[in-house]
Parts: sequence; structure tokens; C-alpha cells
Amino acid sequence: MKFTIVFPSHESSDLSLAAVFIPCLVWMEGTAELLTPHPDDPEYRKGDLKRILNESNMRSRIASHTSKVTVVVHSTGHGTQQNLDDLISDLTGEGFEVTAVKQ
Repeated sequence: MKFTIVFPSHESSDLSLAAVFIPCLVWMEGTAELLTPHPDDPEYRKGDLKRILNESNMRSRIASHTSKVTVVVHSTGHGTQQNLDDLISDLTGEGFEVTAVKQ
């Protein structure tokens, strides 16, 4: 699996962030690789979401009018159900209301 997080955004912009495992976790926006938090470990670790939000300008780009996010779960990729569960837990811990959609 791999995951796309669709954040609430402003009318004039969209914000989605991809969690892909090639083979370790890489945070991507479009085709741009933003962060590889731990190149020595292929798993999503609790706290990886907070790290990308803190080490990029993502927080300032997330609209404040709603806390709803959608996680698109793609069937292709090397992510696991545990990775998804940890990601959703991190999103919830950051105050987001999460809807997961399987593609």
C-alpha cells in the first residue's frame, strides 16, 4: 500500500501529501521528494507525520476552517496495515478527523 493524505486547503490551493515506501518511507508532494525520515527502516514510525509537518511549511498551508482529512489507501506499494494504522493514529493525535478511502 501507499497513502495520499488530502488536507483541508484554501480555495486557491490544494494540499496533498504522499507517503510512499520506495522501499523506505518517503514523504512526497507531487513528484518532489520532501523527506526520507529514516532511510535505514522501511516502516512508518509513530511521529513521522509530526516530523514532516514541523520540517516543512505544511502546517501553514493547511486550512483552519475544518479538521477533516482524507487518507486515500492505494493497493499498490510496500506499506502495511500497521503503517496505515499508525498514520491514522498520528493524524488523529494532531487533531484531524480522518476518513480512509480504499482505492
